[in-house]
Amino acid sequence: MLRTQEQQEEIQALFALKRRRQILLAIPLIPVLIVVLVSRDFGDGVLFGIPSEVWGPVFLVLAIGALLFSLWNWRCPACEKYLGKAISPRFCPKCGVALQPDR
Repeated sequence: MLRTQEQQEEIQALFALKRRRQILLAIPLIPVLIVVLVSRDFGDGVLFGIPSEVWGPVFLVLAIGALLFSLWNWRCPACEKYLGKAISPRFCPKCGVALQPDR
């Protein structure tokens, strides 16, 4: 489908917003995941004075929430299909629209 320059710029701006959200979601989750895994393997199951029976389910809920957010957010602004695992695709794998301006 042919798009005007204005439509293409809007698609790229929406993609940039979605990408920024994905990165902002990952920034706190990755260190938390590392701390949880390290404390589970090397500790006694207590993290900052909180037993694993408490933080385990809390972390699970946070992880599921992050996954659901990603499934909702990480979609092509043009066709609304899932963009896949890449954090910086240049084109939508489904409809082929350019997601980033040419360099």
